[in-house]
Amino acid sequence: MVALQGGSGYVRGVRYQNMRVDDVSNPIIIDQFYCDSPTPCQNQSSAVEISEIMYKNISGTSKSKNAMKFACSDTVPCSHIVLNNINLESRDGTVETYCNSAIGFGYGYVQPSAECLTSSDKEKIIKQEPELALCGMAGLAAGIPYI
Repeated sequence: MVALQGGSGYVRGVRYQNMRVDDVSNPIIIDQFYCDSPTPCQNQSSAVEISEIMYKNISGTSKSKNAMKFACSDTVPCSHIVLNNINLESRDGTVETYCNSAIGFGYGYVQPSAECLTSSDKEKIIKQEPELALCGMAGLAAGIPYI
């Protein structure tokens, strides 16, 4: 999921589920700094708001070191990102997760680790309503606190 720099609006409630990806550059990506120009784009602080994004049951291989990349704006952070049952590898076995201003959590098996995602209520949400976490934050509409 990419958004052009300086964009406006929002993307919410998206679920990527039951996918196999093989030898791709960015298996899991949120990038609020996307630039489709052959020359460098001017850095802009406004961004499309991205929230309530779930990645579940995704496996495969990555061409790049950062198999998961969450490059979010400091002024409009990405929020409510949930990862569950993720298994991404590379040919040489070393993959990482990159995060900037990304709020959420991973639970269950998540490889590579997503500890760079920040969240204050991971255990609370999973214990209270595990199915809501699985359903991509449907609990937000029900008034269940998340982060």
